[in-house]
Amino acid sequence: MKITSDSLEICSKHCESKCCRSTPPALTKIDFERISEKNKESNWYNTIETNQKKALVVAKQKDSDDCFFLSDDGVCAIYSDRPLDCMLFPLFIKIKQVSRGEYEVKWLVWYCPLTEKKGIESLKKEAKKLLISKLSENPNQIFEYQEAMHISKGYKKKHFFKEERLKI
Repeated sequence: MKITSDSLEICSKHCESKCCRSTPPALTKIDFERISEKNKESNWYNTIETNQKKALVVAKQKDSDDCFFLSDDGVCAIYSDRPLDCMLFPLFIKIKQVSRGEYEVKWLVWYCPLTEKKGIESLKKEAKKLLISKLSENPNQIFEYQEAMHISKGYKKKHFFKEERLKI
């Protein structure tokens, strides 16, 4: 079954899924477990280690910079199960807890055809809804995402967009 969405179409047709051909997505434990359940191959992820810390990221295809899950037609083969990093894309967050149920969020953006076609505010609205949901369910997943992004250097070339406080 081919997965379709307006975002997938924009990514594959207007930029040839360049983000899926560069920096590998960071994985949380929840991402890893969910994807592992459906993908029995063992070479779909890599471990990055620095200063006694480690993070999991999606591997690249053999002899390529393409994401392991990028299909020949330029779409994500696991779109409905993609990592949190990909769900938030082209927005990224840096977050810290300031008190119980209150967070300071710095939004970062990667400018691409998706930001141009859908608009940053529209994308932020979707990402904020996802962020609030994840913080309500399991805040550790968000902080794990942030740690994996730091270790994997996933924050490079991202531009500061906005800062806000969230109360959950």
